[in-house]
Amino acid sequence: MSSPTSSREAEVRDRIFASALRHFSQKGYAATSLREISDDAQTTKPMIYYYFGSKEGLYASIVREILEEMAEGIRAQLPAEAPVTDQVMAFCERYLDHFLQQEEIIALVLREVFGLGGVPMAEFSQTLGDRVRQPLDTIIAFGMESGVLRRDGVATCATAVTGILNMFILAHVFGGAEIDKATPLRQVRYYLQGLRSA
Repeated sequence: MSSPTSSREAEVRDRIFASALRHFSQKGYAATSLREISDDAQTTKPMIYYYFGSKEGLYASIVREILEEMAEGIRAQLPAEAPVTDQVMAFCERYLDHFLQQEEIIALVLREVFGLGGVPMAEFSQTLGDRVRQPLDTIIAFGMESGVLRRDGVATCATAVTGILNMFILAHVFGGAEIDKATPLRQVRYYLQGLRSA
């Protein structure tokens, strides 16, 4: 059972997080001040520093949370008993679906993170690799171990697959290009054909 102090601290932290997500979503990182966030969360700026270290740290924690939700959403819908290539394609479909369903918030995060660099960009890259891409790594590793896919660097191959998807997502976010899911999925299938064992 948690102590009254720890539950009160968790509640303050959650209020800060919710306020920051709301303000960053509406106004962007640069236009949002910690004073606005602390006033809205009914706390103080020192409490933000206490829980998150800095404005960058607060934003990085939001980025991590958004990607964790993406990872959970993808993982929950993967067909574990399907053939390896079907599992890879299911991962890719869920990846694109999640982006399209959460496009507004993910697009905002992408625009902000690429502009900010530093801690938020590092957090984005690490969580994307460690959590979001992890099921794909597992599927590809199993495919290589079982002889369905030829042996190669698992992380390299998983990065190539997500790189195809991300190319279309980034073209949409930064260039306004439409995303027709069939096109990136066709390119992933083409890549998988080259990765199959002879």
